[in-house]
Amino acid sequence: MKRKLLSHPSTSQESKEATKSPSTWPLYAFISTVSAACYANGLSGDFVHDDIPAVAGNRDVVGGRPIAEILVNDFWGTPMAHADSHKSYRPLTTITFRKKCLMP
Repeated sequence: MKRKLLSHPSTSQESKEATKSPSTWPLYAFISTVSAACYANGLSGDFVHDDIPAVAGNRDVVGGRPIAEILVNDFWGTPMAHADSHKSYRPLTTITFRKKCLMP
């Protein structure tokens, strides 16, 4: 039994359709520019809300504890076994904050 080959549109038809459709990069450039402008003012801002205890007041982040304790503490710097722990275990985030905090 012979198989019937599917016919594909010719390359000339594809190129004609490609030239008819408008380019989308100006739209993406506009959206990117507006997004950057909206959030640019936050780059120089201080910590707000829960950033203060999670980053500025967290001894795991500022280097007040050995790095191994990050693996046994929650996001807020409280030991996971402690009753007051939120059990929010995010060691990669905490290590990233610590690296950023200790950079000159």
